[in-house]
Amino acid sequence: QATGAAAGGARPDPDRSREYLESFPLDTLGMVGTLYIGESMYGLVQTADGLIHRVVPGNYMGQNHGKVGSITNDEVQLSEFIADGVGGWLVREASIALEGS
Repeated sequence: QATGAAAGGARPDPDRSREYLESFPLDTLGMVGTLYIGESMYGLVQTADGLIHRVVPGNYMGQNHGKVGSITNDEVQLSEFIADGVGGWLVREASIALEGS
């Protein structure tokens, strides 16, 4: 019986170039606000060293292949891939809430 990746399940792309915010554990990142440039809305995410980075849907962050799905005024929502321990992957929804909210 095939499971996970062997059954064609969702899996991270091993050939995708890693983005800067993927070097940080998700729980060390904090949302500090949003920014509009024209019609585009960016989430502002702060790393533990105090630097602030802009993210948009499609960006990756955290150490579990977390892909940003949507950004609201008070959270960045993403989907992460978690190894299931038997060669496959599980998709887990996660979010980073606006600090202080």
